[in-house]
Amino acid sequence: MTETAKRGRPDIDLLGRPRYRPVPDPSVTLVSPVLQRLYAYWRSKAAVRPPRRADLDPLEIGPDIHNVTLLDVRHEPLRFRWRLLGGELVEAIGRNMTGRRFEDVYAHPILADVMRVFSRAALTGLPVRHVGTARFAERSYLRYESLHCPLFDGAGRVVMLFGGLHFEPLASFE
Repeated sequence: MTETAKRGRPDIDLLGRPRYRPVPDPSVTLVSPVLQRLYAYWRSKAAVRPPRRADLDPLEIGPDIHNVTLLDVRHEPLRFRWRLLGGELVEAIGRNMTGRRFEDVYAHPILADVMRVFSRAALTGLPVRHVGTARFAERSYLRYESLHCPLFDGAGRVVMLFGGLHFEPLASFE
């Protein structure tokens, strides 16, 4: 345990940098209109059977595709790889992580925080919303809202997460 965690500040790492501290919301109470539309789209696909990757159509998603994320899910051990980051997300984050695995992108202890959030959707097969603040590529802190919904294979196993992110400068919320 770090010295700062012992003093009740688990949001600060050993180097004094604020950590990515997502707050999961399994109720999926979305605020962002773009995430509300992506969630409605996923739910329309889930109305018939558990949705699969093949059920997604970029033309149906329309302009919201710029905020879409797709994550490959591997089991045993549980791992994630960025399959797609929409253009608006790459711009907000300041780098394109498409094709990269979480363990290659995130340093510990951030990796543990990220895994905790995404594992919830991958292991339960339920969508999850999370909110928090983050800093990317020496940019200003951003407040974000994120949605991740499971996509299944023919055997009913989660093999991908579909969703999106919405970023706003932290100053917008003060």
